[in-house]
Amino acid sequence: MSMSLCLFQGRIHCLRLSLPLNRSTAFATSNNALTQASPPNPHFAVEYLVQSCGLSSDEAQRASKHIQHLKSFDKPDAALRFMREIGLSESVIRAAVFRDSHILCSHVEKKMRPSVACLKELGFSMEEISGIIFFWPRLLRCNIATKLDSWLGILGSVEYLSAILKRQPRVISSSFEKVIMPNFSFLQEQCGLSVRQIVRLILTCPRLMTSRPEILKMKVEEAEQLGVSRSTGTFVDALNNVYFLSQSTIDAKLNFLRNLGFSHEEATLMISKAPPLLSRSEKTIGRTMEFLINEAGCNKNDLVRNPCLLMYSLKNRLIPRCIVRKLLMSKELPVAHRALPTFMNPTETNFVEKFILPYEHVIPGLHQAYADAFHGKIVEIE
Repeated sequence: MSMSLCLFQGRIHCLRLSLPLNRSTAFATSNNALTQASPPNPHFAVEYLVQSCGLSSDEAQRASKHIQHLKSFDKPDAALRFMREIGLSESVIRAAVFRDSHILCSHVEKKMRPSVACLKELGFSMEEISGIIFFWPRLLRCNIATKLDSWLGILGSVEYLSAILKRQPRVISSSFEKVIMPNFSFLQEQCGLSVRQIVRLILTCPRLMTSRPEILKMKVEEAEQLGVSRSTGTFVDALNNVYFLSQSTIDAKLNFLRNLGFSHEEATLMISKAPPLLSRSEKTIGRTMEFLINEAGCNKNDLVRNPCLLMYSLKNRLIPRCIVRKLLMSKELPVAHRALPTFMNPTETNFVEKFILPYEHVIPGLHQAYADAFHGKIVEIE
């Protein structure tokens, strides 16, 4: 081994021994030595990520490729100081660097600080910003001001924009010219959706709007194959559900409904009326149908006409409301003989006001019986 190589390895060994233990100040004293002593080296990048960011050796090895070119750690040091300055925890910093070590090369004043400032101006708390950075570190190396303005132009509401960013922050990275606006125009001009419907679709399924235009068109065709017209109120629900499902999964759900005794036409009609059925598990649908037929007095024709009944929670809606209905029947009250959907469709507040409060004087404890059933307690009906 040559003398120069021995000296070089010895210098690396000394640097290792002198690394600070505190991650927040890691490489503060050795950075200049590294910069002056050696050209870019993968080993130094790995060591830096381990000591300064808390990554494991394996994580640092995978993340180091984006900072191996650096001849100085001044930029990463500045990026880490900024992240700690704004209050990001070490666990968030570690996760962000591992997911996107490019952020260590980001310019603090040109990229990082303006991006965080934009979110603060929209009303985001640092806790919320921290959550976005955890899942989408790229925020810290993007110029997001223009894109946020563009999204506000579509959504028309800071609250809506906040809701989307908290759920799917990656929407900011999509191209408005190549993706967002072509999709918006297609939904509005070719599908006949109003701006309000498109906004609702974005809120429920942000990824659909950021899909490639050809993918969106394919999903529209799949929704129409279910018998859901673009002009119907359930079209948005259909799009929202088919986006996450393959054609084979959709076919399997239709076959399952046929196995329950519905014809192909009936199964298709049920899906077209209640597209979220596609996302319900077969076990849940089977249990719900069994209860509705055996306990609630439904028949299959009722379910074809009102498939939304199969989407309601057994525990939180169907069973408690059926108990109220049976208690009303026990007193032979005319209201008890109304159609089952009349009992199941109203909101919680409307149900109580319509079917419980007016009859408490006839059936003392009716409200308590409903509350007990709602919480899973046994309610005896004489």
